[in-house]
Amino acid sequence: MADKKRIQVNSFVSYAHTDDEYASAFIDEFKEMSAPSEKYEYVFWQDTEILPGENWKEEIREALKNCDLGLLLISPAFLGSKFIDAEELPKFVGDKAKPITPIMLKMVNLNRHNLKGLDSNQIFRLKVEGVRNLKSFAQCGSSQRTEFVYELFDKVEIRLDKLHS
Repeated sequence: MADKKRIQVNSFVSYAHTDDEYASAFIDEFKEMSAPSEKYEYVFWQDTEILPGENWKEEIREALKNCDLGLLLISPAFLGSKFIDAEELPKFVGDKAKPITPIMLKMVNLNRHNLKGLDSNQIFRLKVEGVRNLKSFAQCGSSQRTEFVYELFDKVEIRLDKLHS
């Protein structure tokens, strides 16, 4: 059966390197969930694709310039990163901001942490029945991580539908 032409979505994945374990687990799950998308073909860019000897700052700037969507994996380390603050967030916050999906990778205090301009954006967390607080990806066990990514995937697709209508 022939596939319909899908819309390519170049996604820039922004995260703090100290969160590599959770970020990798999240991206692996999200790649798996998004691969069979009927409407969108997700292409993910991470700085792990930069080869030895390449100008890493230029590679990041080029990827930021060419992305359609920022997947921002938020954690205390993300919010505390001087590089993310200076180089990446300016592309996703402000008047000429590219579309973003902020995702709570690890818990942050929404009232006490400096959210670096992301406080006006809805940050995705998992709502678990019978639990008062919403969960970050890192707080979820393996079955809840799949549910986290499933719910997020649905929200991302709805957002992309709005952007492409």
